[in-house]
Amino acid sequence: MIIALGVFFLLTPFVDRLNREWRPESLISRAGSGGPLLAGAAFAVAWTPCVGPTLGSILTAASVSDTVAKGGILLLFYSLGLAVPFLLTAVAFTRATSAFRWLRDRYLIVTAVSGVILITMGVLLFTGELTQLNIEAQQALDSVGLNIFGEL
Repeated sequence: MIIALGVFFLLTPFVDRLNREWRPESLISRAGSGGPLLAGAAFAVAWTPCVGPTLGSILTAASVSDTVAKGGILLLFYSLGLAVPFLLTAVAFTRATSAFRWLRDRYLIVTAVSGVILITMGVLLFTGELTQLNIEAQQALDSVGLNIFGEL
């Protein structure tokens, strides 16, 4: 599935039907006073596939961790990964707007790199090499004394 999504990313710029843009402003303005409610519902529906499986995986990994501290660290990093981009965007909105414009101007490159990363991760996962890379990364962290998961 991950490989298929990577291919989908690579095809997106070349297939007009896959490259459609949705403008929520017009939909919200037509909804009148119910616009914010409609926008919130649309955000929740779009957000659920992104957050649900990841949060479920992290909660499962945390629940079977050896100690509460290991589970807490997993949840801490998940929360930070979710919150920090939103907080940075809120704090530096003006600068973030220019950063988003920079990304938008390089849409094809960002999409292609994202697709290649997804395909690579899918192949590594399918072949079992991702597990080996994780083991090697943990050993490398152990060798320099930075493996916080081995100390808990």
